[in-house]
Amino acid sequence: MKNILAQVKEQYKQGNNIIKYLKKIENRTTNSFEDIMISYDFQAGTYVDYYNTNKESKKFREEIADTINRYVANIDNPTIFEPGCGEATTLYDICTYIREHGKENSKMLIYALDASFSRLMVAKRFLAEKGFLATNLMMGNMLELPIADNSCDVVYTVHACEPNGGNEEKILKELYRVTKKYLILFEPAYDFAGDEEKRRMEEHGYAIRLFDTIQKMGLDVREHRLLENRDRITNPTGVTVIEKNEADSVSDFVVADPISKGRLQKHNNILHCEDSMLIYPIMDDIMCLNEDSAIIATKFSELYSK
Repeated sequence: MKNILAQVKEQYKQGNNIIKYLKKIENRTTNSFEDIMISYDFQAGTYVDYYNTNKESKKFREEIADTINRYVANIDNPTIFEPGCGEATTLYDICTYIREHGKENSKMLIYALDASFSRLMVAKRFLAEKGFLATNLMMGNMLELPIADNSCDVVYTVHACEPNGGNEEKILKELYRVTKKYLILFEPAYDFAGDEEKRRMEEHGYAIRLFDTIQKMGLDVREHRLLENRDRITNPTGVTVIEKNEADSVSDFVVADPISKGRLQKHNNILHCEDSMLIYPIMDDIMCLNEDSAIIATKFSELYSK
């Protein structure tokens, strides 16, 4: 890993596409979780910079926020989850909009996840600067969400499924599993894109079969359309809203062991799962909840208090 990171650092300095480079040296055609994690970790800080300097993207974020608010508005004290939150710039605008335009006196419980620890550190500082502190930040994998079944009223993504071409069904099953009421996807609109845009999405390994997979899974689609506004000229964004009406068994907790999906108990800077006998660290107030962060601790319950 050390040698690879040194090589990637040089590629990043030269302005080269990191994911494309990693795929090439390993002779792969699809993006891996590690590719995505490494690439975005090197980019940490660039999205806050973009947020602060590109005011044109405000309309894009407002359109996203307005769409989400229409579904959150009638839910009392909603639990909201954004996997692939990056540096929390979109999350901040969305939650601020909902507080200003949503249901009066309703309180939100907010969870956000990203693969990159560095980006989450940036997110934490960005939110603190905005005075927006009530967010539970987690490092994890979208293919193995550390979230309990049917625990989040609204789950939304903003170009987070994007780099996961080939894993559309697995990601959708995970997102749908943790959703209680609405799953809202703001992702590259392959079926609404032009030929040049489609070619670019294919070249970069985007999740271009999301809507086809949604239809194949037989999910209840409330909306599927192209957004009027774009954040970046090369990425047309579509919105797909899926309603979930079958959440019979609702979890009474949200954060879960990514492996067993069991309940996690917090002990200072440690999260412990009694079922799996695993512990996970909390660093800089960020819960590290991907499978590689797990530590075997079969005697934790017996020895921790001694």
